[in-house]
Amino acid sequence: LGAKITNALKKLQSKQVIDEATINELLTEIASALLSSDVNIKYIAKLRDAVKTKVSLQMGGDMAGANLRRLITSTVVEELTQMLSSHNKAYEFVRNKPNVVMFVGLQGAGKTTTCTKFAYHYMKKGWRVGVVCADTFRAGAFTQLQMNAAKIKCPFFGHPKETDPVKIAQSGVDFFREKSYEIIIVDTSGRHKEEQELIKEMKTLEKSIKPDETMLVIDGTIGQQAMVQAKAFNEATPIGSILVTKLDGSARGGGALSAV
Repeated sequence: LGAKITNALKKLQSKQVIDEATINELLTEIASALLSSDVNIKYIAKLRDAVKTKVSLQMGGDMAGANLRRLITSTVVEELTQMLSSHNKAYEFVRNKPNVVMFVGLQGAGKTTTCTKFAYHYMKKGWRVGVVCADTFRAGAFTQLQMNAAKIKCPFFGHPKETDPVKIAQSGVDFFREKSYEIIIVDTSGRHKEEQELIKEMKTLEKSIKPDETMLVIDGTIGQQAMVQAKAFNEATPIGSILVTKLDGSARGGGALSAV
């Protein structure tokens, strides 16, 4: 995606005359690059309109070719950046107090593995981290997280026979709170098709453990579905941030833009 946009902007630099046709050609190329990367068509149309409006407003008068090229390039970059921007401030972890992070997402997105990587990242920075397995739906979820936690020497809380995820999550968070842990990571269940059940579970969990940060884990290969998933989860529990996995397995990162 980056290469395609760069090439489109490079072509602009070599044009002798810059008129409306040149701008349309550039925007068509950028739109096609975004489309092939699975960016939602609604956002592409918004980007095109915004660039055209901003550039048209300043094209009148005696603006030199070089300045016009600079204006068009900076407007395109500005609008692309705007697509990924959010008014929400990122949650900042606070030392010497419990920060509860709840990981949510569909089954197969890589939640459990991501929880472990996340825990390891902060452990290396000297934080006291504990992980809680509240996934009672998937067979083997308990064992997987327990083994992952053992690999990175991270304290682990879970109950292989308990079927109530809310009970486990609450007990796990209380356990680590009492021991003054600073980051408490809660790994939750995922589903394939029974999304309504999952959404219900997320709402109950959120009310029960009141996480400081909720992270939605999305499989980078799902493209347009990323937006649908983000919307559904955000309606159940306010999402603080989105973590995209498996980006090495697909060139289509446009779903991330739609999810944001």
